[in-house]
Amino acid sequence: MRVSCVLCLLIAGPLLAQPRAATAKCVIQMDAVGPIHGGMTIRAARLALPGTVFKQTDEVGGSSVAFFAVTRASKRIMDLYPSQEDGIKETSKIELIRVYDPACATAEGVAPGMPLIEVEGKFGNLKKLIVQQSESREYAQFEKLPNWLEIQTGSGDAGIYEPDELCTTRYKPSAHVESLWVSHPIANNLLDDDQFCKVPEKK
Repeated sequence: MRVSCVLCLLIAGPLLAQPRAATAKCVIQMDAVGPIHGGMTIRAARLALPGTVFKQTDEVGGSSVAFFAVTRASKRIMDLYPSQEDGIKETSKIELIRVYDPACATAEGVAPGMPLIEVEGKFGNLKKLIVQQSESREYAQFEKLPNWLEIQTGSGDAGIYEPDELCTTRYKPSAHVESLWVSHPIANNLLDDDQFCKVPEKK
């Protein structure tokens, strides 16, 4: 799973990203969001996003993963996760991007804030919603979802779940895309394993 394995992903090594030219339109694509792309340094990202504020923070839950929350006019637009190998600094290279800005969209038109029912028209039928307990995050999987993209729908309030179940194919009318996680392609997504659909038994 891309996000539950944030630490695994960030210590896996630098990405083999190719530079991309900045464009006026904020397009979400493999390993890139607008002018920001994997392999770019934090210093370069600051220059590519004028008028924004970068604040270093840590993952919730006592994780050792640090990232930069990026805001514009006090509004969160994205989080940038750099390599964790040698500590976080201006020369650290970006390996993972979380997008909140509804002005940013994939080529299909999927963007933060979009209702899940509309996402089905872009990426095919919903395969399942799944709650990742260790992070208190909820993700939506679709038939045609690219393997470089994860869709987060919140912390578990979008889906309609049976008792002791962490997966469902039903969701509330209000369910929408909270954020999009962007990286390089992930070959084996842990979210695909149905063993994570059951609430673990208490020992």
